[in-house]
Amino acid sequence: MKKIIKFVCSRLFLTSFVFFLQILIIYVGLRYIEQFEIFSVSSVVLGLITSLLVFSRDDTQEYKLSWIFLILLLPLFGTLLYIIFGNKKHKVNKELLRSHHKKVGTLINSTILIKNQDKEVLDSDDDKLLCTYIEKNADGYLFSDTEITYYPLADMVFYPLLNALNDAKKFILMEFFIMDKGMFLNSVISILKRKVSEGVQVMVLYDDMGSINTLPKNFYLYLRSMGIMAVAFNPVKVGLSPRLNYRDHRKMCIIDGNKAFSGGINIADEYINRKIRFGHWKDNAYLVHGSGVFNYTVMFLQLWNFSAPDEYTVDDYSIYLPILPVTGNSLIQSYGDSPLEDENVAENVYILTINSAKKYLWLSTPYLILDTKMIDALSLAAKSGVDVRIITPSIPDKKIVFNMTQSNYSVLLKNGIKIFEYIPGFIHTKMFVSDDKIALVGTANMDFRSFYLHFECGSVFYGGKTVQDVKNDFLNTFKYCKIIPEDYPKTVGFFKRLFRLFLRIIAPML
Repeated sequence: MKKIIKFVCSRLFLTSFVFFLQILIIYVGLRYIEQFEIFSVSSVVLGLITSLLVFSRDDTQEYKLSWIFLILLLPLFGTLLYIIFGNKKHKVNKELLRSHHKKVGTLINSTILIKNQDKEVLDSDDDKLLCTYIEKNADGYLFSDTEITYYPLADMVFYPLLNALNDAKKFILMEFFIMDKGMFLNSVISILKRKVSEGVQVMVLYDDMGSINTLPKNFYLYLRSMGIMAVAFNPVKVGLSPRLNYRDHRKMCIIDGNKAFSGGINIADEYINRKIRFGHWKDNAYLVHGSGVFNYTVMFLQLWNFSAPDEYTVDDYSIYLPILPVTGNSLIQSYGDSPLEDENVAENVYILTINSAKKYLWLSTPYLILDTKMIDALSLAAKSGVDVRIITPSIPDKKIVFNMTQSNYSVLLKNGIKIFEYIPGFIHTKMFVSDDKIALVGTANMDFRSFYLHFECGSVFYGGKTVQDVKNDFLNTFKYCKIIPEDYPKTVGFFKRLFRLFLRIIAPML
């Protein structure tokens, strides 16, 4: 009973209740209006016109068909919801974000300590094409002079992260989708509080929706009381707004411009298996040390100035340059993706990586909710003789999303793709490795929200030890997986297939 009362009183429940209550009121009101003949005929005409407009938009076929299905079924209601949530061409402070992007981007010419590496050092034309795409469309530069430490389990990054925070001399920049009360967060806050007293500048950005069920509403005020500059990204409000969809799903911690941590990990105990919810939580992280940190510093400052109140915005970017250069031999290119831009960087980087594979392509993702072009790219690779393998969880964190993931198994298996499920629990890593020459690790899930609605980040590693580290992680993880048999579709009952078909129809709208 206490758990029920706690849930009913939670911010997540109350916000969701008010949100869906508004949706229900709109639905009932519009259905009542449609009873009148003049509105009934007009609604059908409106639905047809809106459907044609949706069909003409430059969106994925799945996204358009989902909305057309709803609009034709419920013309007035569907049209209104599309205007509020479906029209991704909303100008939600795009120009403001771009202005910060340009200002911070000038850092690349402001110091002799940081020189981006010419892509001619890359071995293959495919790698050069990927590198060029990221540089031109995401302002992500290729760097050497960098050391990479890869952590195949997020548990392994806990102490290195705390030690790096303890060593901070100038500034700490933290940006995470989820922060949750517990040992991990308490340990971090304890260090941040002390660092502020030592004169270190600390800036914390967390997503308000991502942390809606894990942090109090005004948690940023608590952090500010310690001298930490804290911002809750895109605060959740009960009003219906397209802004609700745009979430900051990135994970990064930058220290003195010389070190950056990223990967799938959030600041919560379950990510380091200090709290068990869905069996063993398989996640990863990596430490960038050296020039390659620059792209992460730029990404953070862009979104910080876009989100922070005036008193916290940054004017002098020079203080965020590295303290000392580092000698290393890793080639890294980190990038960000924004839903406020027309370019779907995260998905396109994945597709370019898939298309370049010649021998093998292995990937892992917690959610597998794909559009046609992604399915086609994976299927074409497998049909061309590439060993395509995908790892997904066997224990879901969200049952409906898990069913959406499994609804994609049939078409992938039919085209020769091998699917593995991680037996011990939930796998949260989002990573690729291909042909012993390229690895990609980041925050973007293989689903519609990550590709079209979230701020994401990731890093491409070209050759070297990091690629082998990621490959070894896959090889070890395969040992703890079960392979999904080719006749899997025959084992799924009729009603479950019907349910999953419905989920595939509505998936792009969720």
